[in-house]
Amino acid sequence: MNVRLDGRVALVTGAGEGLGRGCALALAEAGAEVVVNDLNAESGQATAAEIRRRGGRSFFVQADVARQDEVEAMLTALAGRYQALHLLVNNAGFNLFKGIEETTLEEWNAIFSVDAAGVYLVTRAMLPLLKAAGGASIVNIASVHAQMTIANITAYAAAKGAVVAMGRSLAQELGPFGIRVNTISPGFMDTPLLARWLASEPDPAATLARVNGYHPLGRIGKPEDIGHLVTFLASDFAGFITGANIVVDGGLTTRLMH
Repeated sequence: MNVRLDGRVALVTGAGEGLGRGCALALAEAGAEVVVNDLNAESGQATAAEIRRRGGRSFFVQADVARQDEVEAMLTALAGRYQALHLLVNNAGFNLFKGIEETTLEEWNAIFSVDAAGVYLVTRAMLPLLKAAGGASIVNIASVHAQMTIANITAYAAAKGAVVAMGRSLAQELGPFGIRVNTISPGFMDTPLLARWLASEPDPAATLARVNGYHPLGRIGKPEDIGHLVTFLASDFAGFITGANIVVDGGLTTRLMH
């Protein structure tokens, strides 16, 4: 099965690093023209430049997905170049490791404004272009924390739970327009976020070995593991898949701790 997306346009939010970058590179490899979005201009432009270096087509649009005015400006930028958008990957997000007592209302709202409201704002803004595609796909990136989680991560877990629920409802609402909506819930992934967490541990190597041991496959995930699934979900091979929440965690959440 050779998955190709030639002639299709994709927008990936938060594509400057981590999973977003992995998705953008995988989509470009499959032939899609990729619009790279990120709040960080340097990292976002670097992803777009890497796609072009590899022979693909890409350009960068800076925008904060939590700000309606910036999201609308991003729509204007896309509408000026394309007649349709075939794939939207709502990936932008960030985490907060704090207990509920220590989490301020400002921090709670900040998490939800990006991780949940950002999905709403970008999806709503891009609907005209998605409808014009005559068979588009939306992939929202949630987290295993939407299903199984740990202490002191309440705001993030709640926001990602909202993303999963949003995907189920949007699949019903947008299906009549030929738009499929699916969610991916990654587990541990080899991203800069994970690297920063490991660096804060007393023994990073021992911590990584312990985490790898949690997984039946013996390793954590890679950004391309998510990127390849996004590419498949955007393709005609996934034409009857919508409303799904696909857990990609190397079997992590199948394990009963004892």
